[in-house]
Amino acid sequence: MKKLTYLLSAIATAFSANAFADISVSGSGGVGYVNDKDGDNKMINSATVSFGMSTTTSGGLGIAASLGLSVSPSGEVDATNGAVSTGGQTLTFTTGGSTIKIGDIEIADTPGSVGSAVEANTGENNAITHDVAGGFADDDGNGISLSTGVGGATVSIGHIWSTATNSQANITDSTTTATAFGVSVPVGGWTLTAGTATHDDTAESSGLSVSGAVGGGTLTVGYGTQKTPASSANAAYTEATAAGDANVMGATYAMALDADTSVKIGYKNRKDQDDDSLTQLDVYAARSLGGGASVYVDMRSITATGSGNGGTAFGFGTAVSF
Repeated sequence: MKKLTYLLSAIATAFSANAFADISVSGSGGVGYVNDKDGDNKMINSATVSFGMSTTTSGGLGIAASLGLSVSPSGEVDATNGAVSTGGQTLTFTTGGSTIKIGDIEIADTPGSVGSAVEANTGENNAITHDVAGGFADDDGNGISLSTGVGGATVSIGHIWSTATNSQANITDSTTTATAFGVSVPVGGWTLTAGTATHDDTAESSGLSVSGAVGGGTLTVGYGTQKTPASSANAAYTEATAAGDANVMGATYAMALDADTSVKIGYKNRKDQDDDSLTQLDVYAARSLGGGASVYVDMRSITATGSGNGGTAFGFGTAVSF
């Protein structure tokens, strides 16, 4: 994202004797069209303005925060979506190659699950349903995370004190905690990534993926398992029909055709203990127009068993970074 950085020290001096922070502002916008699996035609508009604030202490500790204003659809497009504020609930500390976040964080609750390749417009507005649950009922909330290098590996740890709150949490009494651990290690020309996550509601996940250069592009292959509570015990798992394990395997392949054109193909297969399953195929292509603007076209096709109906959705649109 192209950033427009404003040095506000002169303005800040009018209000304070000292100006310590760097403030930057960036933005993005887009318009997309989706023809969903029912043949309904949908138009989706979105725009975001993000403010970044950072400073460095005399001891070299970096501290950063961000705040944004966003207008974008959430899930299926069926109503007017007003502007909402984003961010403003997390402080990020950087020192010695380590990054610590405190506040509203998100953990990796689907390790090893790869194969998604479409834009969010098509991914969220395709009207395709299925019965195979994936991911925790909630994977973000008030907590702390650490990412750091250990030898040639990158280790990440995250703990959410309460998935029910973002800017504050009752650490003592919370019953909605979640924890995730991940490690990424280079092995020759490949990168091996493994992770595991748990939630208080008994949901668990673990997985493994490997990524590397193949034939002028990048191939990523992954496998993961997800233990899901019964939907009767937690209504948030709307796709679960019974408690148990779901297994997912998938792959993505991405490559640049030239300096301005890129393509990506994704494949995913998920199956649970009730023999409900889905097979997902994603195809995506994008071309840069310069100046931060690009156009894309994509497709998602899902074949599902169980009561899910599967289907195919197509999309195209433009995205602009300011």
